[in-house]
Amino acid sequence: MKGILKEKGKFFVVPVGRALVKMGFTPEVLTALGLLFAVGAGILFAAGHIRYGALLVLVAGLLDSADGTVARLKGTVSPAGAFLDSAVDRYCEAVIFCGLLVHYLALGRHGLALLTFLALCGAFFVSYMRARMEGLGKECRVGLLEREDRVIVLALGGFFGETGIQVSLWVLAVLSHFTAIQRMRYGVTVLRD
Repeated sequence: MKGILKEKGKFFVVPVGRALVKMGFTPEVLTALGLLFAVGAGILFAAGHIRYGALLVLVAGLLDSADGTVARLKGTVSPAGAFLDSAVDRYCEAVIFCGLLVHYLALGRHGLALLTFLALCGAFFVSYMRARMEGLGKECRVGLLEREDRVIVLALGGFFGETGIQVSLWVLAVLSHFTAIQRMRYGVTVLRD
């Protein structure tokens, strides 16, 4: 899934990145804007406006993809920028899922609140496995569901309203943990060799 989405996304993200460079945007500004849109999505989800929240999730995801593209096009790629981007990505995912968590708790839908929590944990575990491996000097981009995929699954589900977002949460809860386990197995194998 990730390879297809990444390749197809380049046809859209690179031209958008070029346009953003021409308009004078920096990667840091795009990272900050992505966080603002993610916070907006979380607020809209908490208020029960699922479709509008999904739209902001998509915008935040596009800005997240664009910040790295802009950094590459401007020749300003740096470890500090990559670290900032990764840290802000975790905050973005947290506020989006927390918005859904608040929504379901307010409705008294505790099972869906738990499902949302599991999806958030899965997303964090996937990112942690990669970060930990990179901290040990190894690359770890294996697995089924990366951040870009999670954004698309959540946004697409949200466009179909309450039922769609619940289906997305099931997909994310299951496949994120599956991806984390894939990365764990891969990491153990690589580090043993």
